[in-house]
Amino acid sequence: MATESQLLTSDCCDDVTVNPKQRMRSGTKQRALNIYGIENPIPEEICDSDELKRFFQKWNLVPYSGTTKESGQSLLSWYQMLAQLSPTHSACISKKLKYAIGGKAGIVVALDPEFDTGKETEPIATAEKVKYRDALNEFIEFEKGLGKFHRSLGWSYEATGNAWVELSYSETIGVGRAHAKPHKVTHCLYVNTKAGEPRIVAISPKWTDAYLDKNPPRYVPLFPNFVRDENGAMRTILHLKNGDNTWYGRPESQGSDIYKYREVQDEMYLVKQSASNFTGQLIVEVEDDDPENAPAIDEDAAHDAGFDSFAQRFEHSYTQKSSVPQSVLVTSRPYGSKPMFVYQMRPNTNEQWYKVTGDISQEKIVRSHGLTLRFMGFDIANGFATDVFIGDYVMNVEPVIEELMQDLTRFSNKIISKVWELVGRQELDAYSLIFMPPIQSAIDEYKKAQANPAQPQIGQPIPQPA
Repeated sequence: MATESQLLTSDCCDDVTVNPKQRMRSGTKQRALNIYGIENPIPEEICDSDELKRFFQKWNLVPYSGTTKESGQSLLSWYQMLAQLSPTHSACISKKLKYAIGGKAGIVVALDPEFDTGKETEPIATAEKVKYRDALNEFIEFEKGLGKFHRSLGWSYEATGNAWVELSYSETIGVGRAHAKPHKVTHCLYVNTKAGEPRIVAISPKWTDAYLDKNPPRYVPLFPNFVRDENGAMRTILHLKNGDNTWYGRPESQGSDIYKYREVQDEMYLVKQSASNFTGQLIVEVEDDDPENAPAIDEDAAHDAGFDSFAQRFEHSYTQKSSVPQSVLVTSRPYGSKPMFVYQMRPNTNEQWYKVTGDISQEKIVRSHGLTLRFMGFDIANGFATDVFIGDYVMNVEPVIEELMQDLTRFSNKIISKVWELVGRQELDAYSLIFMPPIQSAIDEYKKAQANPAQPQIGQPIPQPA
């Protein structure tokens, strides 16, 4: 069993250099920070429990984040939560993927990752494209199909900065075939190997002592190393990582994490507020018939009715939590007081505050993705014009979409290239897979118009002869 010092070395978890739960505890700095009595709730959400910390020490696995003394696997779940529950963040991911890999796959001359030689734009004969497509279908199976395979990778990559694909290869009667399977990011963890040693990935649907004691994880070497399983198949796992952290990546949009969290918290607050909303919008206050009557706040009567307190009885009857909430509340005042009063209760919703702060969060999140409000359809005030949208896309968004498409296809082309090597079809390395945006024809038309200013621009009136 690895000791804590062996497991949590500086090389192990140097992605984060501070304990997310750590507080400033001394001097004037602490007093200055506590002037308003507000604490950041995020550290508590992304810090692991003691049980989880012990788990990583026991199984010699590398958590998603942490320090030399603390594990931070909970940060990964936090990122997934943000991608699912932040409306703007989720919308940005979805739209980026629709434009990056939403179109049909194309076949081009093999891309140079560093230089633009111009060869990529050279036309390929239809017969060559068909030959390449048929070879893909014959030798490689992408789980869920080519499009869904890339969308699965893209979502994980944008949400957490990581994507995992297990590549298996086997031969039947001398004919080889490969299978590429994407794994959930929560199912893959690095084994804490020493610097210079080949990296190994542990794969399991659950990371608990109780589960792993009965179902040990599968261990697969990181590409380009392979291992042969009990059935004779060769296996490796490929890791698509964003950033330069030692072990795991981070999402490209992490600069707006606070604003994503703020969106989620606003939504949760509004849901809770709605669930606990006071339904007694009309309060009727009448005079007691007799000075000996029970008081309005009658704890004994509440207990007799089966409630723990008057407050619980009130909540049961006059909030949204009630199965049959009451809309009229009748109460009494002391005997001999003024006549009956009727009060109209108006909810305090702070609509303008939510709108302004929500708009700020929205813009910050969109910018962190490298997108624009117009592209996302949020710039309603300026309306929608096709030429303006395409112009904004070409000038501001296209490089972001192109980069994402290249990241994903470069990763899948690496897989394909290895398969060509395994089946002895290296000549097919002359080609690469790409995806084109669904609006590629409109983009081409716009660029053509911009390159020929003598021609009327898109969206401009055609000049009439004098």
